[in-house]
Amino acid sequence: MDYLREFHFLSVCARLLLALLAGGILGYGRAQKKQTAGLRTYIITSVGSALSTLIAFYEYEMLTNNTAWAEDITDPKFDGSRFSAAVLSGIGFLAAGSIMVVAHGQISGLTTAIGLFAAAYLGIAAGAGYYEIVLVALVFIVLTLEVLQPVEVRYKRRARNMTIHVDFSALEDIDRICRTLEAEGAKIFEFELDSTNGKKTNPAAVVEIKLSKENTSHSSILSSVAELPCVTSVQELIA
Repeated sequence: MDYLREFHFLSVCARLLLALLAGGILGYGRAQKKQTAGLRTYIITSVGSALSTLIAFYEYEMLTNNTAWAEDITDPKFDGSRFSAAVLSGIGFLAAGSIMVVAHGQISGLTTAIGLFAAAYLGIAAGAGYYEIVLVALVFIVLTLEVLQPVEVRYKRRARNMTIHVDFSALEDIDRICRTLEAEGAKIFEFELDSTNGKKTNPAAVVEIKLSKENTSHSSILSSVAELPCVTSVQELIA
């Protein structure tokens, strides 16, 4: 391991390969879930970030090994952190582009955006030769993205706070929908008509409710609303 921490051709190849593997593992999981940023995006982000750190090392080597031509055209006050800072600024634009508003006003792409930041940091660490840190951080990030996702969804489906989207026949049906929810012991926090309903002629609404302690079944709430003759569709919105 000490040999790979030295700055030579083999260590450079090892660092780039580690960055490729780290970005590839993260990108493969996102590609499996049909996300906007997939395998190639994560690999290029991670390897490119590692390359920025390696370029900083190369510049430092030029300035400290009595390279006369390099000293004449560069500033002797070397600051290798500038390269990593520039990379993270660029990743900010890439990550922002992956965040979008989807149907019913829901935000999509936040996990993809922070995943790109994580891939960039892994690449920077790999380029700097912090092999153990990259491997440990990679395990934690993969566990968070892959293992904790179903746990988070399961928790949200059992939470007392719930958001549903309802399509119904006419505005006169709002009162009937509210009374049905209250009959199930739910407290309505907000009933907002969905302005993003597109070209549909029937109205729709996003309803935020809090379930009672006696009835925390999300499926029971959805079934009660779906059974109403005036309701054409109902679904739970899970961020």
